[in-house]
Amino acid sequence: MYKVSFPHPLAAVRHLGFVLHYALVRANYRGRVFATKKNVGQASFRSYELYNRHGNDVLLEALLLYLHDGDVVVDVGANTGTYTLAAAAKAPAVSVVAIEPNTQVAAQLRANVAVNGFEPRVDVLECGLGDRDETCSFHVSSYDELGSFSPAHASAWSARVVDTEEVQMRCLDTLVEAGQVPPPDHLKIDVEGYGVNVLRGAESVLEEHRPKVYFELHEARGGHDESEAKDLLRRHGYDLVPVRDGLVCEPNP
Repeated sequence: MYKVSFPHPLAAVRHLGFVLHYALVRANYRGRVFATKKNVGQASFRSYELYNRHGNDVLLEALLLYLHDGDVVVDVGANTGTYTLAAAAKAPAVSVVAIEPNTQVAAQLRANVAVNGFEPRVDVLECGLGDRDETCSFHVSSYDELGSFSPAHASAWSARVVDTEEVQMRCLDTLVEAGQVPPPDHLKIDVEGYGVNVLRGAESVLEEHRPKVYFELHEARGGHDESEAKDLLRRHGYDLVPVRDGLVCEPNP
């Protein structure tokens, strides 16, 4: 006799809440209805998000603390742009390269950049970052911010993979060497289980330009283990400072 399993009621309610939230967010972006003010520390900006998502991230607080006028921020896994917008709002001469592979989310990111008038200082690159210049399968999640090159991460938290797109993957080293991205002073990485690949493709940048690294940690799924990322950063002379949900990585002099 087969047993039929049902999701826990609380998990089902949480899933329904996420589905409704993302449906409302997408509708708000499509109609460009409400671009409300968000505050992160002393930085203020507007976005079409329904709440200040990631506004309380410790990694973002650290980035804003260390950020100075004239700095370059490379935001890998920019999503709809909380880190990008806060950094651009913090100081008038900060430049940001926001990297987001999800076509729909990248469009939302551009809408947020535009409503703040940040286009002259924010460059949106619609691609992935990894350890090779190639074309890769990106797994679009039913929860927009969980989209990933790892299907296990794209289907976390009761989400599911709703589509797979072939997207361009680039190495940060290649982009910097070609002059397509300026050498970063700050490198933020939040890529749903693909962070070590980003670092492998940025070893020359880490060695030569010594940016501060803000690395979002994710649960181990699908064979993913971020201990290799920590080893790589230490090997390049970085001190790792654990904070909530991530690491602030400071280069040794």
